[in-house]
Amino acid sequence: MTMRNAIVVLALAAAAAAHAADKPCSPADAAAADKAIDRVVTWQQLYKTWQDYGHCDQGPTADNFTDALMRLTVAWKKVSDLSGQMRSDAKYRDFVMAHLKSDAAKDDRASVYSRAKKDCPGGQDAFCADLADAIHQADQANARPTLAPMAPMAPLAPAAPPPKK
Repeated sequence: MTMRNAIVVLALAAAAAAHAADKPCSPADAAAADKAIDRVVTWQQLYKTWQDYGHCDQGPTADNFTDALMRLTVAWKKVSDLSGQMRSDAKYRDFVMAHLKSDAAKDDRASVYSRAKKDCPGGQDAFCADLADAIHQADQANARPTLAPMAPMAPLAPAAPPPKK
């Protein structure tokens, strides 16, 4: 593919993504999105499903996108594919980061954080650092404030004797 053809393809993809963002999600789209998301087992499938149904990224469909993302991320296979997709498509990067930070991802974030810190593929240090940072930010934002210990209570005064009859 020539450089000119590559630029045309990228421009068309960007235009399609911009159009998809403006497209409403019909009930039929949401149902098709959920079915497509359930079949996602590779990074390429997740990216294609996001391209096709990203306009439905809300409510239960958003939770399904998060589940698919976390399923793949926890497995930590071919994460360089995800890295490349995120590097070449800023909107997809935003999508991935938002889903890593979502409440629906909270149960798997520790596992992904550990993998990003300990099992980062060669040449992917910046990518792994971005994932770990996003997860750390999400965990900090969702951390419950700790309560300060209570001061000891003063002893109660002895009870007054009951009145005499």
